Amino acid sequence: MGKSIPEYLGQLDIRKSIVGLATGAAAIYLLYKAIRAGLKCQPPLCSNSPICIARLAIERERHGRDSGELRRLLNSLECKHDEYTRSMILHSITRCVYLLEAEASACTNDDIKLVADMLEDKDTSVKIQALNALKAFSGIRKFRLKIQEHSIKVLELVSTIWDSELHISGLRLLNNLPLPDYVHPQLRRVMPALMEILQSDCNMAQVQALRLMSYLAQKNDLLYDILNCQVHSDFLNLFQSTQPGNLLFEGWVEISLSVTSAPEDGTTWANLSKHSSAMFRRLTLAAFQI
Repeated sequence: MGKSIPEYLGQLDIRKSIVGLATGAAAIYLLYKAIRAGLKCQPPLCSNSPICIARLAIERERHGRDSGELRRLLNSLECKHDEYTRSMILHSITRCVYLLEAEASACTNDDIKLVADMLEDKDTSVKIQALNALKAFSGIRKFRLKIQEHSIKVLELVSTIWDSELHISGLRLLNNLPLPDYVHPQLRRVMPALMEILQSDCNMAQVQALRLMSYLAQKNDLLYDILNCQVHSDFLNLFQSTQPGNLLFEGWVEISLSVTSAPEDGTTWANLSKHSSAMFRRLTLAAFQI
């Protein structure tokens, strides 16, 4: 062939080196472009992070124009998503309602219904985030009547699903709404469940249940149902001020709702007053405004 084997191998090595250098140079160039693009890239304004939503609130206040973020989230809620995505969308809606008050006030009752429909979701985390979003919207006066329409559903969830986070979210929503008279029959049915929540291990849920029952105790037609609820024999221990960090005791002081412990399991509040001391009897009567 006119070339010796060593010469041929030498040319082959040179070609391989050239190809390697070209490939390496191309890879370095692409890596440089990727790094440069990454450095120039700004996070999208429609990001769901708290910082971006806070930035939207600042920009709106500065320039006086809507960001459209809340509307975008509500529109996306109508699309089909998995449980995690639905939960995150509702969580972002809650943040937007608190931070973008003007945009939240521009929403409609149809938007409230859209959020409330998520209470029917099979996933508990989606229900919790829907309750939180409704709680945020309930701070806007014009939506309260619409949200009240879902009070019975909220009571049903609180009384049938034993989940501390759901109890807290549901009871917070109920405590933020004036409950209409047509809800009273449902309240009577769920009163034992509220009493169980009051005796649960979750302090935040206990305080929210305490607040609700304090409000309901002012209703003459509900007072007997509250007094007739059964309590555990160690019920009074929930209110011991000697236990450090007893959040329920702090709620008891703040709300001025007094209860006493039963001598035996199955004793009702009404019968309990007969066995209690004169001091606790006075506290009970004063708390319930009898």
